[in-house]
Amino acid sequence: MKKLTIFLAIILIGLLGERFVFRTVRVEIEMSPPFLRASPTSQLSLKIIPINSLGFRTPFAHQKARFDIEEGSNLIELIQTIEYDHAVVRSKGVEGEATVGVYSLNSGMLLNRISIKIVANDYAGRL
Repeated sequence: MKKLTIFLAIILIGLLGERFVFRTVRVEIEMSPPFLRASPTSQLSLKIIPINSLGFRTPFAHQKARFDIEEGSNLIELIQTIEYDHAVVRSKGVEGEATVGVYSLNSGMLLNRISIKIVANDYAGRL
């Protein structure tokens, strides 16, 4: 009877771990730095972070996504990297605001829209 109780407890812990720890419920987009400068050499990194139901990064999970410029294609250019969870955005040297859409490669659904601000070089130094 004791062995059965221990066996059932291990199965319960495994199922709860799969449900709450190893399943992705949402994604967050990390932008580094938070804005672009109006310079052709200014770059910004976008990274997708899968989050589990406990609010932590999902272990061993990778969210494959496609990044598309939805607004402001005259302001930025998108450099898709080999990894599907990472992209680099480069400014074309014009001030404004652009929008990038992040789409899941598994389902094609829109995961998130990101608004990217391109500020003047002298203004960016004061932020």
